[in-house]
Formats: sequence, C-alpha cells, structure tokens
Amino acid sequence: MFYKSIIITSLILLLTACSTSDNAIFHTQFNFSAVTSYSIYHRNSDFTDTQNLADTRRNSIEIAIEKSMERRNFHYTKPEDADIVVTYHMIKNPSDYKRYNKAVLFCQQCLQANNWHQGSDRFTVKVNSLIIDLVDPKRRRSVWRSIQPLNIKDKDNSQEINEKIQQAVNDMLVQYPK
Repeated sequence: MFYKSIIITSLILLLTACSTSDNAIFHTQFNFSAVTSYSIYHRNSDFTDTQNLADTRRNSIEIAIEKSMERRNFHYTKPEDADIVVTYHMIKNPSDYKRYNKAVLFCQQCLQANNWHQGSDRFTVKVNSLIIDLVDPKRRRSVWRSIQPLNIKDKDNSQEINEKIQQAVNDMLVQYPK
C-alpha cells in the first residue's frame, strides 16, 4: 500500500510538471481587468508584412485565437474599437523576429525594468515557436507576450498541425493576467 501511494504521488507530480507552465510576460501597469474586447489586425495591415505565412497557417492561428478568446469571454470587434489587439508570429529566422518585435514595439532589454512581470520559466525564443502578443491599441505596443514551441514535424498532416496550434494558443492564453 505504501509503494502504491508513492507511485500515485510520483505520477501526479510528473503530470503537474508537464502541464502548462508560466511562460508569459506582461506589463504590470496595463489594466488587464478592464479588457473586454479584442481584435486581430486586418490582413492588409503593416503588421502582416512582418512575416511570410501561408493563408492556411494564418487561418489556423487566427481561428485558434478566436476560439480561445471566446472561451475567456472576450468579444471580437474592429481593431480601432478593441481594448487589445492580438498579434502572432511564427519564428522562422532572426531577421523576421526582429521586424516583428519592431512592429509590436517589444523590447527584450526592457524586461529588466520593474514594470514587467516575467513568468517562472526562462523566456526563450526558438525557431518554430509561436509568439502571441497582446498589443495596447492606443500605444501600439505589446503589453503581454507568450512563446510556445509548436513541435511541427515535416510528416505532420494539416489536422495534426492545427491541433498543435490550437493547443499552443490555449496554453498561452490561459496565462492571461487575472
């Protein structure tokens, strides 16, 4: 009986360690509790020039964002009327990543300032990861960011890729500040 309880406890600890981690960072001065609406930049905006994604991949990410935001009781509106704008980027190469950071006014060095909360995990940027930023539309600056590896493989079919994207988006947006 003693060994059985040790095994069960070990399994629980293992499953907890594999669950969603705190890998989001955010600006502590932004009033996240006042946010009720969100938007995504239109396809013909300057933002979409920061990355080269196929429409199918872009659609997968945006649908996953919309579903996840709806589950969290945020309602979709036009970008000019939104409390926050959700942006995303798939990291393929460093130059695209730098352009994306400029587009959302994200400064990695600024994270040392007191007004950013950083999650417990190391904030690492890897190729083939998905970034989601929440942008303050008034300042056009990121106020929240999370990065999640997608682990997409060449052999993955479109359904498997969509499932990985949906899981990553959910894992990231569940960390929205309460």
